[in-house]
Amino acid sequence: MIRPITLCNLFNLKTLQDFIFSLAILFFMAVTLLFPCSTAAQQSDSGTQNANQSLDHRDLNNMFSLGYSYDYYVEDIEPWRRLYGEYYRFTGLGPIIGRLNMNRRFDITDFQAEIDAYPELSEKMYAYLNIGVSGGDLFPGFRAGAEVFRTLPEGFEGSLGARYLSFGSDDILIFTGSLSKYWRDWLFTARPYFTPLDSEISTSFTFRARRFFDLPDNYVSLDGGFGFSPDERRIIEGEPEQRLLKSRFLSLRGNYLVHRQVQLFGEVKATDQELPFRDELFRIYTFETGARYRF
Repeated sequence: MIRPITLCNLFNLKTLQDFIFSLAILFFMAVTLLFPCSTAAQQSDSGTQNANQSLDHRDLNNMFSLGYSYDYYVEDIEPWRRLYGEYYRFTGLGPIIGRLNMNRRFDITDFQAEIDAYPELSEKMYAYLNIGVSGGDLFPGFRAGAEVFRTLPEGFEGSLGARYLSFGSDDILIFTGSLSKYWRDWLFTARPYFTPLDSEISTSFTFRARRFFDLPDNYVSLDGGFGFSPDERRIIEGEPEQRLLKSRFLSLRGNYLVHRQVQLFGEVKATDQELPFRDELFRIYTFETGARYRF
């Protein structure tokens, strides 16, 4: 039986189903009511066309991004701070991104350097490639990723890939894939992760519902999931069983093109995370903000 959505259910969540289902319903209701889908007539409006043309930045092949995130732990645990900078180069073969991450926690400041690439393989296929290195304790010593995306009929897109994390004394290999569906002004994506262990396979799952507005750079996303995600930048050294702890999260993220060359973005995220020294989950609130400049 489906439980009714009430304020009591929303703020006193007992299960993962309550956690995701309640806020997902509220998100879809709010976005659909406040921002109806655009129609062909609206898109052909001369004022809208002129505004969109003034914001067209496809001739600008470079972009710099600076972001900051802060993890607040509800209980008396030291917060986690992350500062990162990114440089984007848009080429004829696809974008290339260089990234420098800086994490600070436990009076430790560590750095990680990464490179992402999204080469186009054909008209209907492109790839994601990632490599990263770090010499500290707050990041994997080495990370790599590869994935191939394929456009499918009826507005679908699928992918298959893997992630690799090396923590010095042991390695983790994660297999992943995704299935996305474009529907009107929405993009829905589901992504599982499968991590082989000694005697079992650890499974985690993430989802995304993204609503686009007048421009591709203007959107709001609802993200959620449970389990270990290798694409999460908040990973710390430790024993393998400690890194694959139980977790579940829900986040709201937005991106807005305020000028032809300037974008602003931000995220609010709630995570229930297990600790190795206690059984119950505890709450983490993440606040992230940043800006991108294209030139």
